[in-house]
Amino acid sequence: MSNLIPGVGAGSLLNTQLMADDRSIRIGAIYRIDYGEAIVLTHDKWKTHAGGIPQYSFLLATAHDISAPEVDDDEVLLLRVEGTSPLSMESELHAVREESLRAALSSNNNPSPSVVLDTAMDPVTKNRVSFTGLRCRILGTFYEDDVDGTKILEFGADVDNFYATSTYRVLKPVGEGLSTIASYFKPTDRPVDRVRIGVVRYSATRRRAKASKQAASAVEVNIRDFIGHKTALLGMTRMGKSNTAKIIIARTFATSERMRADGGKPVGQLIFDPQGEYANPNTQDGTEIAAIGANHVRIFKFGADGSQPHVKPLSVNFFSENQIDAVQSLISDQLSTDEAGYVKDFAGVSYADVKGDHSNTTHAQRARFALYAALMRAGFEVPAGFRVRLNVKGEFQLVIIEKLKRNPFIQAGSTANIVDVNAKDVEAVAQAIVDLREANDKYALEFTKNVRWQSVEPIFSTKSQGRNVRGWKNLNPLREFHSPLTKNDPAIEIYQELVKGRIVIVDLHVGTSAITKALSESITARLLERQTEVFTSGEEPPAIQVMLEEAHNLFSSDRYKRDGDIWIKLAKEASKLNLGMTYATQEVSGVAHQVKANTANWVVAHLNNTKEVRELAQFYDFGSFSDAIIASEDRGYVRLKTLSSPYIIPVQIDRYDPELVNEARAAAGDPPLNLTPDRSDA
Repeated sequence: MSNLIPGVGAGSLLNTQLMADDRSIRIGAIYRIDYGEAIVLTHDKWKTHAGGIPQYSFLLATAHDISAPEVDDDEVLLLRVEGTSPLSMESELHAVREESLRAALSSNNNPSPSVVLDTAMDPVTKNRVSFTGLRCRILGTFYEDDVDGTKILEFGADVDNFYATSTYRVLKPVGEGLSTIASYFKPTDRPVDRVRIGVVRYSATRRRAKASKQAASAVEVNIRDFIGHKTALLGMTRMGKSNTAKIIIARTFATSERMRADGGKPVGQLIFDPQGEYANPNTQDGTEIAAIGANHVRIFKFGADGSQPHVKPLSVNFFSENQIDAVQSLISDQLSTDEAGYVKDFAGVSYADVKGDHSNTTHAQRARFALYAALMRAGFEVPAGFRVRLNVKGEFQLVIIEKLKRNPFIQAGSTANIVDVNAKDVEAVAQAIVDLREANDKYALEFTKNVRWQSVEPIFSTKSQGRNVRGWKNLNPLREFHSPLTKNDPAIEIYQELVKGRIVIVDLHVGTSAITKALSESITARLLERQTEVFTSGEEPPAIQVMLEEAHNLFSSDRYKRDGDIWIKLAKEASKLNLGMTYATQEVSGVAHQVKANTANWVVAHLNNTKEVRELAQFYDFGSFSDAIIASEDRGYVRLKTLSSPYIIPVQIDRYDPELVNEARAAAGDPPLNLTPDRSDA
């Protein structure tokens, strides 16, 4: 090929990487060109030889004029076929075709269509009508640059000059030439870690691509693009979003382990798994993320019994002081079905001890006492040996003892006011305090005057401002998410695992939507709180990736206006806190524009309506693919735009399979599993 391209030496990068004989096939010439569009003249015979030219095919165009004394063709234009274009003589060619058929009809004894329309044209006429015009978008220019004495392939997303149309040859890249284009990264100072994600796929119909052995050009991405940045997985259900997410997760883990081996900090990954598909094997993949290994993956789920060290309970101990924030969040969400004012009051205050503040700590303890009494009324299992500490004046202790006709208090502090109450006496003491307050006992009025107690008491007593409320009866559905054996807030334990560079899967496929929502928000709130603490201390927060499904429910435009919303806070603050975020949804329009505008990587599968495609068309040049995105329902067939890639690539995503699991295990130094790989289409 180099002898046809003066000015491009045989050893040049443009030739060796893009236009060598085994990397491209000539299919025509440019017929008309400007700075944004080129019309390519091709022929049926050339298209057949090239294995077809589907819509959205990449083409290369190079200037060529052997008679010019100076040849400036050391640039190659990258084109993308977007449709057809009429040629200047096309109307005449149609007339020739029509006249040929008229003549056949007139000269044939049998006028049936099967005879007339199948009549062979004469070679000259057939050749004339076989030319086609392809309308191509100019994506930019490949050229060579010298960086510190090394030749590199550069790409500019425009055209800085063009010549008379007769000087351009057009080629279809194939094999490694196509892979070079599809896997091209913009030069950057950021780390680069190339990994395969799939193969180039131009169209739903792949017969010619497979027959011509052009269906296997690998597409590589820089997996570092996904670490610390937002990634959108867009497409209808069962179109391969989760499969793509698993590939990203496994590749990120392998990169994290290499970073660890090189003395760097690893990357933690937090996956909220509403369907249980990341924690458990399924028929589609034959394996799961958890197969990477118990040493590297932690699964938090309801019902975990401790028999598997890497599977930990997601349940909360509602009687644990160090889990009170999670308990408050869960109860607040559950109480939201009750319209009484005490619900808002309960959610609006803190029930945790305040270090260095004796008064607030005392009132927090008293409020927790009332809450524990309410939980007991609701039938929550009480931890063995459970006691509640209280600060109760000695005079009030005597009043309560007199009412109960027994002494429920156990001296527990350096003063007589500090006492413990055993679990068997908690309800009785709480009820005595309520009764005494209603009777206007001065000690009871003093004991219960703080807003914290007043916010909790209606849950215990089922009375609020003189009317009956459901109170503790609302807590019944929460019992299944309580475990008296849980020692720490799962949110804290999850964060600790993430800092160690582990993959943490929060399995939410068991449980009501309200409870799983509250738990997810509690975990995310703690994640943001800890990352913020590190950030404000002047240190760099650890790198953590968060995977979210059903993003349209989390990042809607209405919610984006609420600064206090935990998911909106995550979207807004993720970058500065070193948090990457992968969000999946089938409703592009349901995600706030601000979130999409700050999304670095886009994986777009089939969408089934024009509203979503119109919204997508506002970003990059996805609008060019609108019809194909709606029409093609093949699983794993996506349009991919990453931070490092300067243009959109049509890709068939690989299937997440045992081979990839073993690659991740190898990066961590673990032996392979005895699995059968299957790298067929996702």
